[in-house]
Amino acid sequence: MEAKRPYGVLGRVLGHSYTPVIYHALAGLDYRKFEREPQDIESFLKGDEWEGVNVTIPYKRDVMSYLDELSDVAERLGNVNTITRLADGRLRGDNTDYYGFKVLVESVGVPLAGKVALVFGGDGGAGSTCMKVLEDLGVEAHVVSRQGEITYSDLAQWSHAALVVNCTPVGMFPNCPASVCSLDELTQLEAVVDIVYNPARTGLMLQAEERDIPYVGGLLMLVAQAAQAVERYTGETVSRDRIVEVTNALSLTEQNIALIGMPGSGKTRVGESLAQITGREHIDLDHAFEQMVGAPCAEFILERGENSFREQETKVLADVAARSGLVISCGGGVVTREENYSLLHQNSRIVMLNRNIDELAHKGRPITARDGVDKLAQQRMPLYRAWADMVVDSLDCAEATAREVARRLGEPQAL
Repeated sequence: MEAKRPYGVLGRVLGHSYTPVIYHALAGLDYRKFEREPQDIESFLKGDEWEGVNVTIPYKRDVMSYLDELSDVAERLGNVNTITRLADGRLRGDNTDYYGFKVLVESVGVPLAGKVALVFGGDGGAGSTCMKVLEDLGVEAHVVSRQGEITYSDLAQWSHAALVVNCTPVGMFPNCPASVCSLDELTQLEAVVDIVYNPARTGLMLQAEERDIPYVGGLLMLVAQAAQAVERYTGETVSRDRIVEVTNALSLTEQNIALIGMPGSGKTRVGESLAQITGREHIDLDHAFEQMVGAPCAEFILERGENSFREQETKVLADVAARSGLVISCGGGVVTREENYSLLHQNSRIVMLNRNIDELAHKGRPITARDGVDKLAQQRMPLYRAWADMVVDSLDCAEATAREVARRLGEPQAL
């Protein structure tokens, strides 16, 4: 029997994507990237190298002229993101982003019918889909843009808005954490939705968290739209529970594991072991610092001073912590700069390694030598605990501690 053709995504330039992992997790599909130039679209669609295909920018409208029929949603939205081969060989275009965003906005659990929503970038391709969903849910949705009828300088006039939705790329990796605006003037907000899915927490979401406002990022939308595409391709329905399960698993996989704790608490060795047993890449922040500035941390501190060191350390952290799927061993003083928390929290699960003070290593640590372990502990221990999502006590060796961290985080472990 001839092997079944693969599924995939059609675009012009396709970088790193979560979608192959998502389709495999949802339905075990062989899912590939199909990068094609505009002049090759017709031959690709009329060819037989694919079974079903998703369509991304810039081809969501271009493909429509080659399709035999459209779903009602695709007709309404005027663009297609999913193409299915019908039994008679004809091609049907659909738009599963509508369903994906509907699942996303409903997940915040806030009644929104009859309330006001501001949609940042609502006049764009993704934004127009979100606007349609909100209108169908009975929400009074308004577009906010740089030069439109409502701009970001007008937000004070919309303090009664219950929902904001970010449909712009602001805050997306690698330019994170960043926010399209401040939420300070939106004093009656009940929920924040950001369709950006990398990092796990955008700058806008971090603002919402600080204000105790419910928020959700775009990963759930990505998985939900894929789940409906699977239904179109295979006829098999994916439950909401399964969508949430796959979303949570992917989120944990893509987020970093950041180790914090006192100088000499074993963060580097535990990080190395943790990376080995979980199959992640390990980055020691002090080593990354040395590579960036061309000098060891201790030498830099002695020559340039601690303030200069901390400024450079934050720059290194901003670069490293924006990435995904790493184990990051942080320097002991990373908690002394408040802005470093957002850099870590945006895409990491933060673990404090707790080791007895009399067991801490001192060698080659100029700040420890200057201030003493007890003083540093008094200053920093409350910060470590405040930043940490989890505190793990050090065990008898680095590997044992690493395995305990992995167990507590629910990470798969190699034997």
